[in-house]
Amino acid sequence: MTISPLSPAAKWLAIILIGVIWFMLPGYRDLVEPDEGRYAEIPREMVASGDWVTPRLNDFKYFEKPALQYWMTAATFKLFGESNTTARLWIITAGFASALWMMFVAGRLWGREAGYYAFLILSSSLLYVVLGHLLILDMTLSLFMAGALGAVLLAQSARDSNRQVRNWMLLAWFLTGLAVLSKGLVGIVLPGAAIVIYSVWQRDWALWKHLHLGKGVLLMLLVTAPWFIMVSIANPEFAEFFFIHEHFDRYTSDVHGREEPLWYFVPVLLLGLFPWIGSGLRALLRPGFQWLPQKSSGFDTVRLLWVYVVFMFVFFSLGRSMLAPYLLPLFAPLALLMARQLKSEPNVTLAVWPLIGFGVLLVAASFFAAQFATDKVSVDHISSFRNWALPAALIMIAGGLMARYLFAARGMKAVTVLAVAALLSIQMIMLGYQHLGEYRSSKKMADVIQPYLGVDTIVYSVAVYPQSLPFYLGRTLQLAITISELQMGIDQEPDKWIADMQGFRARWLQEAGQSVAVLRIRDYQRLKSEGLPMILIYEDAKKMAVTRR
Repeated sequence: MTISPLSPAAKWLAIILIGVIWFMLPGYRDLVEPDEGRYAEIPREMVASGDWVTPRLNDFKYFEKPALQYWMTAATFKLFGESNTTARLWIITAGFASALWMMFVAGRLWGREAGYYAFLILSSSLLYVVLGHLLILDMTLSLFMAGALGAVLLAQSARDSNRQVRNWMLLAWFLTGLAVLSKGLVGIVLPGAAIVIYSVWQRDWALWKHLHLGKGVLLMLLVTAPWFIMVSIANPEFAEFFFIHEHFDRYTSDVHGREEPLWYFVPVLLLGLFPWIGSGLRALLRPGFQWLPQKSSGFDTVRLLWVYVVFMFVFFSLGRSMLAPYLLPLFAPLALLMARQLKSEPNVTLAVWPLIGFGVLLVAASFFAAQFATDKVSVDHISSFRNWALPAALIMIAGGLMARYLFAARGMKAVTVLAVAALLSIQMIMLGYQHLGEYRSSKKMADVIQPYLGVDTIVYSVAVYPQSLPFYLGRTLQLAITISELQMGIDQEPDKWIADMQGFRARWLQEAGQSVAVLRIRDYQRLKSEGLPMILIYEDAKKMAVTRR
């Protein structure tokens, strides 16, 4: 069967369409807790305090991650103000930029068709789309790791040009420094280990002569060292907490309570690749290189990509701390492997049926929506979510059928239709989650509390810490009893914390002016029965807000 390609103009129209869908309604969803609230509040406090060296969360020192993403979000706040949209703008831009970069890299390595496929696959894979629209740190790390890896591939594929090798490798080292500033040593240690494994397996000893190690390491240090030095001088406790607790302890122990089975990341990877599960498995199981390379082999792009993906997957699977977003940096290099194979065999039948199947499942589930109601999620919430999910399901089914029966699930047109349908439907489901997950954001509570606030009003947070509330109120909370992940900061500045309920009661009774408190329902009921003066102004399924008067 003859496959008619897309014209260059049609491809650019498709890229623009995907861009429009990618940036669609970024502020519609409120920030969910804890992650989005945390990573919006830290930059807000940077802007408010003017201290861009020491990250603080609710005015406590917070050293779990480096500062680069905080700076990017804070800069966005300075330029455009504070909102749901500006809180997520850097993340959304980083995700789209990474997909464009993979298109460029694949295009340089294997031709424009492969580049187009890499862009489509990456920008429509489930995990990548979801994490490209959530305010967490993994997309920033993924962007700079993918940028560095792409620059290495371009450098090593042009070894006959010393200038190109030098320029691309210096870019790779610069981006590696930004990766380290995004999430720590993972940005250099894991890619470095993958390169070592690759060079030994491929016997590509010439690789080490073309890495520009001396200039590269110096450049990386020029990028990373200033902040690490400044934050360590200002906070002597930083180095031990960041490098030992947040790296070694996190990986080797269950200190954060995130231990999962050894096979945990297998379904994460498979579901994360939706709808491109078949293409992803084929790229991993049949990568297309010789398992036993010839003696003194040259640079093998595919082998390095395969080692990069598989090594990181194994590394994270062996760790004691596991979260689904850890796999995000694997998706860009895996998209390159998949794009290369699609160029030679552009059959996407195995992507059609997952898309259609999930759409049918969503349609069937919509008839039983009321059965999913809980104490936190009402029938009305589910009905509002269904108004987004049902059209998304129909788009999945229509896109899959169109790709299969109009384009025989082959070629650029089929891949384009599948990518657009997958991205649009995932986006619509995420937008619908605004109604399903209202209880996971404190936006409504903040709207109720706001009229009660004066310049000096204290907002107490008692035995609970709704992490998006400080962002929406534009001020920090007075924490009582609750610790969350702020243990280190509380240990450093215990005077900013109320240790027990008795201390809260005393402070509440001593307040001369207006005060607000956020409490769990059972604590409110107990304190009210004990005669503590409180007027209820807000209540949801998990917590309440009260004022003194």
